[in-house]
Amino acid sequence: MDYKQAFLSQLENSYLGVQIQDSKDLFSQDSDSQYSGSKEALKKSGFINLLQMKSKYFQHIKTLLEKEELNHNIYTKLYNFFSSYLNETGTPFFYDTPMHKNIYAKVYTNSKDTSLFYKTQNLYYVKSDTLYHDAEITSQDSKYTFIFDTSHFIPNADNAKNKAIFKFAIEENIRIYVLNDKESLKELSNVFKQNSSDLSDEFIKSLKDKKIQLQEEEIKKILSSYKRQNEIDFFIHKNARAFLQEQFNLWLCNYVLDDITQWRQEKIEELNTLKKVAFSIIDYIADFEDELKAIWCKPKFAKKVEYIFSLDIIYNHARDSEQILESIFQDTGFKQQIKEWQELKLVDEHFEIKNISDEKYKFLPLDTKHFSKTTKYKILSTFEDIESILNGELIKADNFQALNTLLPKYQNKVDLIYIDPPYNAPASEIIYKNNFKDSTWLSMMANRLELAKEFLSERGLINIAIDDIELFNLGCLCDEVFGVDNHILTNSVLCNPQGRVANNISKTSEYNLLYCKSDNTSFNIEIPKINKQKNDTALIRTGTNSRREERPFRYFPILEKDNKLFMITDEEYKQIYNKNTKKFNDDFIEQLEIKYKQQGFNFILPKSRTHELLVWQREFNRVKQELHSYIFKSGKIYTPYLEKAKPTTLWTDNLFSNPEYGTELLKNILNIDVSQNTPKSIYVVQQFLEMTSQDSTILDFFGGSGTTAHAVLELNREGSKRKFVLVEMGEHFYNVIIPRIKKVAFSSEWKNGELKNAKQVNPISIAFRYYELESYEESLSNCEYVLDKDSIIDYRKSRKLIKGLKKAEAINLDMSGYRENFDILHTMANVLGLKIQRLFLDSKGIECVEFDNGDIVSSDSVDLCKYPKLTNLIWWER
Repeated sequence: MDYKQAFLSQLENSYLGVQIQDSKDLFSQDSDSQYSGSKEALKKSGFINLLQMKSKYFQHIKTLLEKEELNHNIYTKLYNFFSSYLNETGTPFFYDTPMHKNIYAKVYTNSKDTSLFYKTQNLYYVKSDTLYHDAEITSQDSKYTFIFDTSHFIPNADNAKNKAIFKFAIEENIRIYVLNDKESLKELSNVFKQNSSDLSDEFIKSLKDKKIQLQEEEIKKILSSYKRQNEIDFFIHKNARAFLQEQFNLWLCNYVLDDITQWRQEKIEELNTLKKVAFSIIDYIADFEDELKAIWCKPKFAKKVEYIFSLDIIYNHARDSEQILESIFQDTGFKQQIKEWQELKLVDEHFEIKNISDEKYKFLPLDTKHFSKTTKYKILSTFEDIESILNGELIKADNFQALNTLLPKYQNKVDLIYIDPPYNAPASEIIYKNNFKDSTWLSMMANRLELAKEFLSERGLINIAIDDIELFNLGCLCDEVFGVDNHILTNSVLCNPQGRVANNISKTSEYNLLYCKSDNTSFNIEIPKINKQKNDTALIRTGTNSRREERPFRYFPILEKDNKLFMITDEEYKQIYNKNTKKFNDDFIEQLEIKYKQQGFNFILPKSRTHELLVWQREFNRVKQELHSYIFKSGKIYTPYLEKAKPTTLWTDNLFSNPEYGTELLKNILNIDVSQNTPKSIYVVQQFLEMTSQDSTILDFFGGSGTTAHAVLELNREGSKRKFVLVEMGEHFYNVIIPRIKKVAFSSEWKNGELKNAKQVNPISIAFRYYELESYEESLSNCEYVLDKDSIIDYRKSRKLIKGLKKAEAINLDMSGYRENFDILHTMANVLGLKIQRLFLDSKGIECVEFDNGDIVSSDSVDLCKYPKLTNLIWWER
């Protein structure tokens, strides 16, 4: 038996795992390759190219290892080690850890008596996906073959969850087409019913017509097996070299050395060789993993940047507003703008441009995407300080990439982070076929929370909505990230009064974990009371503990004259009750009454209608302090209704119902099917926003349907000046979030997509920016590498993304020849943490920016010597 080839073959299976068909790789055989960045390449998934790149990379590792001449024991031990630590995509971590392998991990520190450990702890979670490929699966009786065809399938970008569509054509065999574009193969019928795992009537009928005798259950098993075989998670290790070397040393001691009873020279030499070869393989694996980490952690380019302004912003803030509006109205794209207003039901089909100056149209939202470049920059250049008028920005991106890229811009500046992450419940769990569901979820959350903490201001808060599935894991994780002493609140919200049946239990509640960045003892948090009956409260106490013998220090008179309230003196109060004898001095009270009545005061004691002696709600000193705020009416004393109170651990008001004030609210705004969305009640989100000041910045990096931005706008409608930063990566970014914000800014009340009352819309001003970030896949698909026999990747010849460079007297980044829609000016604002003051076109029509530090930069020539941090966009350090 050739043990070397057996080992190499087994190592290849462990390192490469998933086999990818028909994919061009990222490696060029010379540095002049033009493949990277071509239109053909862009059609390919970056992750497919990643796996192909690993395949090419492994062939070089294999060539180097084939030079070694080792005995079969070494090969066997090498395989036993590496097969335990490499998952399907070759990422090193605690992958296969049965007890007999004696795998150890340090899970404690000297500074803590408890620690949270999970197998994927030191990994970056990249995405969960299903990498569909062509396959054939035969029925149990071998009579029928299912042929799965993926020629029309386009892999998901980043971690977007675009579901696969299965369509069928039955000829000699049962051909199943796997695709994710509804417009593809429209002539074919679906295998499954819409939004269901049940087989469609058309599919069942076709099987019967072709006399194919298969039970539905067997068909479902075949389809389920195909999907399950292709499910995979992508990770990147944070420090692969140190991890594998540490684990190898532990493994060597506990797995290999335990079997040795006699130490001979040849055995010592064999172990030295084993370690030498193992560390060489570890270096190869770690080099590649470090490169992936560098690509993952590099800041990402902004692209497709657009702005939205309500018309009043133009009227009130633009220079030469009349000329700007005239340019807008004459632009050919204005017809599309009117069409959008009509589709959003902001204007009716009879709208005419001549009426645009009417008061009811003053807050219509202008979207720069509709206009020519010249008109767009006429709008943008008319503002002296564009950043100061914006009340938000939306970013379409993977949320880790967004946090990593935006950190210089928002570090220590966010006052509240509100997120509603996926709960990892059966309806939304992260798919992982090897039962790493909880650890994968924890890695995903840990990566993002560790970054998010850096965004918080000194008095910043973060609230995370969660249900019972991951509540306890999340609590442990947040204690580690934010500190157990910075935990403020865990509360339960009655979010679904009717209940949702799961595991024979009707679930009616969700939870919120609230943490602060610094010492929680300094926080004085109050939120508005959710109470429709805002009545004043009688000062007199009734019910339990209301008789004067039960609360003796709360029995004393209050004086009233001309509707003003007064107190007796401290000395007089002390004589009312003797705490030693525990008796009241009623004779003294009578004398006081005579004294003050003679002075024209009304002498008020806490008594019931039947003249039973009661007590006040509060003790003497507190009443004395608050007396100025009390109300006297109809012979009674009242405390005013308090608008705010400390947050409680149980929220039960009907306004917190997600179905009514989340899902139904969204449905009424957009008049679309929102059954796949589970938006929070807007009132729950508003409660947390109210914990911040009126001019706070709010961040939500699990943007969902845009409820957080909506809640910010509703509070701004009441006079606050909060700003939102929202991150979301799904396609509903464009077809749900942006339309929602445009509509709710124009009016807060909608019914079936129409204005509830066109005469009372109560609009507010909006000005926000929206854009996308370059994805990890785009970075992967554009990289150029050249392999070297010794160092595997030759960094002298590899170009990574260096094609954007223009060499002259200075080294400049020229975006004109790089990627369409990439925006270096907004990228600079993110990466350098600068504020954009002015955007304009120069005399050549080139986009330019003026930053708050006075720098003026042209997009066609960015000096990398002046801005060295930008080099990491195209040439990153490992």
